[in-house]
Amino acid sequence: MSRRLPAAPLALALLLGLATAQACDGGGGSAAPPDAAPDLAADATAPDAETPDAASDPGPELPAPALMARASAPAYAVTDETVTLDGSASEGAALYLWDFGDGRGWEAPRPDPTATVAYPAPGRYKAVLTAIDAAGVRRTAQVSVAVTWPLVFTPLQSGTIAWLPGTERAAVVSTDASELTLVARDGDTFSVTGRMQAPGGPRTLTPWQDRLLVPCPDADVLRVLDPAQPDSALALPLPRASRPYAAVPVGDRLAVSLQATGQLALFSAEATPALQLLVDDLPDARGVAALPDGRVAVTRWRSPDDAAELAFVDPHTGAITRLTLALDTQLADDTEIGGVPSYLDQLLVSPTGREAAIPSLQANVLDGVYRNGHPLTFETTVRAVVSWLDLPGGAEQFDRRKQFDNRGLASAAAWSAHGDYLYVATRGSRAVERLDALTGVQSGSLLFVGYAPEGLALSPDDRHLLVDASLSREVVVYDVTSFTALPQPLARLATVSAEPLSEPLLRGKRLFNDSLDARLCKDGYIACAHCHMDGEADGRTWDFSDRGEGLRNTITLLGHAGTGDGAIHWSANFDEIQDFEHDIRGPFGGKGLMADADFHSGTRDTTLGDSKAGISEDLDALAAYVTSFDTERPSPYRQDDGALSPAAEAGRLLFESAELGCTECHTGPRLTDSGFLAPASPLLHDVGTLGPGSGQRLGGPLEGLDTPTLRGLWRTAPYLHDGSAATLREVLTDKNPADQHGTTSGLDDWELDQLEAWLLSL
Repeated sequence: MSRRLPAAPLALALLLGLATAQACDGGGGSAAPPDAAPDLAADATAPDAETPDAASDPGPELPAPALMARASAPAYAVTDETVTLDGSASEGAALYLWDFGDGRGWEAPRPDPTATVAYPAPGRYKAVLTAIDAAGVRRTAQVSVAVTWPLVFTPLQSGTIAWLPGTERAAVVSTDASELTLVARDGDTFSVTGRMQAPGGPRTLTPWQDRLLVPCPDADVLRVLDPAQPDSALALPLPRASRPYAAVPVGDRLAVSLQATGQLALFSAEATPALQLLVDDLPDARGVAALPDGRVAVTRWRSPDDAAELAFVDPHTGAITRLTLALDTQLADDTEIGGVPSYLDQLLVSPTGREAAIPSLQANVLDGVYRNGHPLTFETTVRAVVSWLDLPGGAEQFDRRKQFDNRGLASAAAWSAHGDYLYVATRGSRAVERLDALTGVQSGSLLFVGYAPEGLALSPDDRHLLVDASLSREVVVYDVTSFTALPQPLARLATVSAEPLSEPLLRGKRLFNDSLDARLCKDGYIACAHCHMDGEADGRTWDFSDRGEGLRNTITLLGHAGTGDGAIHWSANFDEIQDFEHDIRGPFGGKGLMADADFHSGTRDTTLGDSKAGISEDLDALAAYVTSFDTERPSPYRQDDGALSPAAEAGRLLFESAELGCTECHTGPRLTDSGFLAPASPLLHDVGTLGPGSGQRLGGPLEGLDTPTLRGLWRTAPYLHDGSAATLREVLTDKNPADQHGTTSGLDDWELDQLEAWLLSL
C-alpha cells in the first residue's frame, strides 16, 4: 500500500504563526522509538550580501521570498505501509532534508521536497523537514505520523452506551428508569429521537444486527429490542436469581453473563434466539466482549487479593481459558500504589485485534499499620488503572499498566478508530482521560463531564465522543478532533423521560458516587461507591488499624436499610449513617458535608455522640440514599420456584435447634441481635474469632463484635470481621474450634452440607 500526505494548507501555518506542523490532534506525542530529532529551533546565519556598485545597479529588486518550512498534514499509517512526506508547500527553499523520526533519514539535502518511508513498528513518529534556501538558511517543520498494526477487527463489547453500526445513531441505558434513549447525529447537531422501555433494571446494552441486546438483572431476562419496532421486543428467560448483566454477539452465538450464578449463557443468534449452553464456574461474571478468534471474554467483577481474574470462553464447547492480572507489589507513594485491579467491567479489544484494555480500580491490599507498618492514606488506598492484555493469548503486559493520578476508578473506555487512543472514563472524578496507546502517556482530558460517567461511545469518524453521565441523567457530546484547548460540550441530552428518584435520593446517590467534590475527599480518589459499588461489598479486607480499628471485611449495604439492622460496622462504632462524616473528614481527606461549627458542637464530633441528623441537607441526603438499600437480592441457591431445597430445609432445622445455639445471636427476621444496650453501649459478642489483626474499637479495647445479619451470605464472601474465612464451611469448622460460634463440632459432613445449604439460601 502507499499513502501520500497532502501539503499542509498555507492559511493554517499563517494562522498559527508557526513553522512547525502539530501532531495529529494538535498536541503531539513522543517519538517511538525515542531517537533524538533535529533541533526544531536550529537556524544557520546567512552571510552578509556584498553591497552592489551603484553604477551597475539595474534598479530595485523584488525581495526573495521569506524562507518558511511547511510539512505534510499529520497522518495515519499501518506498519510497513509506504507514506509520502511532502514539503512542497515550503517557501523560499532550494533544498530539503528529511529526518523520519525513527533514527533514519536523508544523509544529505536534496532538491526534491518529498520523501517516502515505511515504519516497521507501531509508534507516534515525528518526522522533521528542514528547508534550506540558497544562502544556506535553514527552517524546520514537523509532522506526526501515527503508525499502528493493520486494522482487522471491529470491537464489540457490553457497555451502557453504544454507537449503532452503520447509522448516525447511538443508544444509552438508564438503570434507575429502566429505559433506553436513542440519540441521532446530524453534522454537529444531536437530538433525542426516541425512548424504549426495558423493565428490570438494565445495566448494559450491545448492538446486534439492527437490534439491541439488553440484559435485565432484576427480571432475569435478556431483552432483544428493535429501535424501529419497539413493540416487537423479545424477553428471553434466564435462570431464576441469575442477574444477567451483559451480552455480546459472537459469531452464531449470543453470550450473556449471569453475575449471581457465575455463568455464561449462550443463545443461538437467530431471529428468536434459543438457549444452547450454560457455562459454569465463572464467579462474579460481569463484562463480556467478542474476541478476534471467535471466543468470548468474561471479566470477574471483584477480584481475589492475589490477582484479578478473567476468562476466555469458547461459545460452542464452553471451554474456559483462565487469565489473571497480577498483584502489583510496589510500595505506595504519591504517584503510584501497589495492589490488585478490581471492579473489572469492560474489556475492550483494539481495532488492531492485537491487544485489549481493561479499565478498573486498583485496591491497595498490601498497606496498613498491621500489615506492613505503612498506613493507608487518601491517595494510597485506591487508584484508577488500565491494564493491558496481549492477544490472542491473553497474557498481561504488566509493564504497561497505567495508573491515573488524582483518579480513583476507571469505569469505562472507548477506542479510537485507528486504535491509537483510548478514552477512559473516571467515574468519581467526573472526567474522561485520553490515553495515547502508542506512547502510554495521557494526552488530553475532558473535565466536569457530569456525575458518574459510566460509558463512552466514539463515533466511527473519531469526531464525537458521547459520555453517559449516568447520574446527571445526560448524554454529553464532545468534539474530540482537537485537544489544543479543553473541549467543551456540544450537547447535553436527557437520558430519562422523567426522574425516577426523589430529589433527596438523587442528591444522595450523586454524593455517594462522587469523588470530585472537595467536601467528600481530597484530590479525587475516594468515593463511598469505590468500596460499595451498587451497594455491594467490594470483597476486600482493609487494614484500618490507623483509624483505631483493625482488619475489617467490607460489609454489603444491601438489605441493611441504613441502621435497620442496628449498629454499624463490625465494632458497632457508628449509630447513624451521618457518622460517615468522620470517614469523610478523616481517611478520605475531605472538608466535610457539615459546617465546622456544627460538627464541633457538643459531642457531635465523636461517633456515638450527639446526633448529626438534621444538620446538613447533603449529609442527610447521603444517609437517605444508604437507607434506601432496604431489599435483599434473591438467592440463586433456592429452587426454581424460590422454595428451599430439601438440604436447606434440613439445615434450617439444625440452625434453629437448641443444640447448635445459632439463634442465641442470629435471631429475628434479619437474623441478628445487633443493637445498643444503652446509648453508645452496643451489644457485642466474642465468638472466638478475634486475633492479632483484629485491632481496636474506637482506639480502645475490642472486647467483642457486632452480630451481622446472615441475609445475603451467598454473595458476601469472604467471611468474618477480618475476612479470614473464604467459605462458610471454614466459618463452621476451622474458625470455630471451641464451639464459641455455635456448637458445630459435633456435626458430620452431611449435616455441615445441610447447614451450609440453609445459610446460602438466605
